[in-house]
Amino acid sequence: MTANFLPHYSFESVDEGIHAAIAHLDGNAICNSGMVDLGAGALVFDTSLTPATARILKGEAERRLGRPPTVAAVSHWHLDHSLGNQEFSSVPIWGTRRTREIILESRERWTVELSRGSIEKELRELEARRDQMRSEDARTDLGFMIQIDRAILSEIGQLRTTPPDHTFETRLTLPGTRGAELISLGRGHTEADAFLFLPHERVLFAGDLVVVGVQPSMGSGDPRHWLTELDEIERLRPERIVPGHGPVMGIDGLSEIRGYLSGVLEAAGRPPANPLPASIRRWEGSLSLDENLRFTREWLAAHEHHR
Repeated sequence: MTANFLPHYSFESVDEGIHAAIAHLDGNAICNSGMVDLGAGALVFDTSLTPATARILKGEAERRLGRPPTVAAVSHWHLDHSLGNQEFSSVPIWGTRRTREIILESRERWTVELSRGSIEKELRELEARRDQMRSEDARTDLGFMIQIDRAILSEIGQLRTTPPDHTFETRLTLPGTRGAELISLGRGHTEADAFLFLPHERVLFAGDLVVVGVQPSMGSGDPRHWLTELDEIERLRPERIVPGHGPVMGIDGLSEIRGYLSGVLEAAGRPPANPLPASIRRWEGSLSLDENLRFTREWLAAHEHHR
């Protein structure tokens, strides 16, 4: 597996005609993406946070695959994975039906939240909070949020939320000899995640169902079913997994995210004074962990209430 470096990304050749764009921790892309030669076209999976990084993906896909992208797909609606869609509006963009619905439902709110005034106000507040924090872990967590806001601010006025214009529910085989499949197992990280599986090469682009080295965001999904989805991913026996954040890994890496989710569920089901399980103590991002625990406690209370 080889890698080369460009602004915002390291690009890795995962297999012939299959490439991972690994987001630099200090860049504007935020999430990882994929580029795949489908045989009958060229796919970009997850279009990143900004138009500029999306254009880098388009250019690198054409350079590596020998043709410009002919199709795009997004794993879920979170903006770091889908705001770059606008740069792919001339080709079909695939996503789950629910992902399209959420982006359409959120457009009006995002127009306000992504305005210069809103972003600059949030940036000032985050920087003030960071300056008051004594915990280096919390400062790092806030620094990541600041990085996202600065990336958005760098292209303010050019951002246009663009939903997928082609949708599927559970499984879609993309045209071409590669046999690439978009698969959705329902509610996990978000209300309807999708991942990309290349069965012949046993390569899987997981979106944020799998992350490495950063706190996963749990506030949009179903933590128990997320674990079920990880079991289903393991049954596919992928040999290489490109996570939504972090380096390319093997199937053994699934144990890390599985342990984290199980640990948060365990901790959220006990009184807050109890020690945190070892499976989550070492993950960076104390503020994100606090938010995940808060969400999961509320989620467990709601689901116990409805049983």
